[in-house]
Amino acid sequence: TASWLRQTRLQYINSCPTLPKIHLSNIFTETAMFKVDIRSLEEKAYHIRRDLINLIYQAGSGHLDTSLSLVEVWLSLVYSDFFQYDPSNGSWEGRDTVFLSEGHACPLQYFVNADLGYYSKEAVFEGNRKPYTPFQGHSRRRLTHGIENSNGSLGIGLWQAYGYALETDRYVFCIAGDGEFEEPSSIGLITAPHYLKPAANYTLLINYNHLAQDDEVDLGPIEALAETYNWQVINVAGHSFPALGHAYQDAIADKDRPTLILCDTVKGKGGMPEREGELGHHGVPPKNEEELQAYLTGLEKWRAEL
Repeated sequence: TASWLRQTRLQYINSCPTLPKIHLSNIFTETAMFKVDIRSLEEKAYHIRRDLINLIYQAGSGHLDTSLSLVEVWLSLVYSDFFQYDPSNGSWEGRDTVFLSEGHACPLQYFVNADLGYYSKEAVFEGNRKPYTPFQGHSRRRLTHGIENSNGSLGIGLWQAYGYALETDRYVFCIAGDGEFEEPSSIGLITAPHYLKPAANYTLLINYNHLAQDDEVDLGPIEALAETYNWQVINVAGHSFPALGHAYQDAIADKDRPTLILCDTVKGKGGMPEREGELGHHGVPPKNEEELQAYLTGLEKWRAEL
């Protein structure tokens, strides 16, 4: 029975054209890419989504849909087998780093860092968006343990991370929103390997959910542009832990070029089904108990389908 279930799951995964083909001989490699097994990652994704929904409802403010769309992207990165960090020393020189350019996704950043042990998730609930606390509506590097950059302006994190990558031999990752590339300065970053110098330890992750605040986003020829300026370009299913794990392994394996990973995600993934992938809900929290329950019911439905 276990063998039949495993075969059926692999057939389903292999039927998705956006995912890498998986063979039974590689089944243990899928787990070996991470510090924990994939089932544990799925459980973490569930609990973090639940915390995000409750946190933003409690605050009456925050960007829930963006945070929900990035859960797998962020968890699969920090739990990759190569990723080094030390919760007791956020400035440890041997750490790998995650810069957040899509700053309004910081509620997810707070909960992922809490899961890693930088602080408790109770501290996030107690301090979220309150004056003079570490957990503001955009990340503040000097206020919050485990945060690499302050953010807010579109595209600022892209350049912060690239500059840092030029000065370190550790892996540097930057998480950006697709809407940020409506800013010319963000497109300009793609030319950096030519006009500055290549940072092969730099990986740019674009949360490609195809939606900005009030319009659809089409990144158009960004892949061709990136390849022209000597980037490794990877397209990946942004809610698949195995696919993301493979993408990160490919990124660090390229020792000559920076890597651009286009993460195909759904805005609001794992929340209220009627709002998944829909315009009009950017920065809109559940406004009453009924909407809160709709989000939590949608989350349970998502979990049951794992």
